[in-house]
Order: sequence, then C-alpha cells, then structure tokens
Amino acid sequence: MSLLFVYGTLMKKYKPNEWSAFLQKNATYVGEASVEGKLYRIDFYPGLVKAEGTVYGEVYKLHEPELVLPRLDDYEDFRPDNLDDSLYLRENVEVKMLHNQKKKTSLIYYFNKSVKYYSEITSGRFSPL
Repeated sequence: MSLLFVYGTLMKKYKPNEWSAFLQKNATYVGEASVEGKLYRIDFYPGLVKAEGTVYGEVYKLHEPELVLPRLDDYEDFRPDNLDDSLYLRENVEVKMLHNQKKKTSLIYYFNKSVKYYSEITSGRFSPL
C-alpha cells in the first residue's frame, strides 16, 4: 500500500487546482496526520524540511503509485536522476494519524533547498496567502 503525506497545495483544504484534482481522482483520502519537521512559506506553496517540530497535513492512499508518482514528481520538481537539482526529494517518513495516533509509513516530498531566506510557518499548518 502506497501512502502519500501532503501538506500544501495538494491538500483538499487548499483551493482546488489541477494537481489537487489529479490527486483526488487517483487516490483515496485516509485522514489528517502529522510529521516531524518545520514548514516554510516558499511562495504560494510551502516547503517542509527535516527538523524538530510538527507539521500537519493529509494522507492519501495512491490507487496506482507507478502511474501517479511520476506525474507528482513532475509537479514537485523531483528528479530521481538529478537529486541536486530537484526542488523536492521524495522519501519515506513515519506519519502519525491524528484521529487514532497510529503511526504509518508514508511517502513525502521534502524541500531540497536552503530555507535561510524564507519565513517559518510556526503553526505547522499551511494556508494560502
């Protein structure tokens, strides 16, 4: 089972867009969850980095990961053959489901650039500007 944790423009709570519609069509919503990390406002989208802290988002079960992930990789500017130039990196992470506190392994896209000049979202919850 392939799960995906999203924390920004792909969330159903975010305003509908082409990519969130793609995810909704190709995945089943599992529930809200949290991961360890810090969240930054990069532009109209956030970036999550590994750090002490808590970030909140949504977990989805991907219907056909082998078809869905390459499309999401394009959206997230993740290049498996060129990690240094990737804007995000796709990795496995442990998420904690909020409704029952159970831990699950999920895919996540981590921001792969310096966050030095970006504002931290201290609440750990992304919302549009």
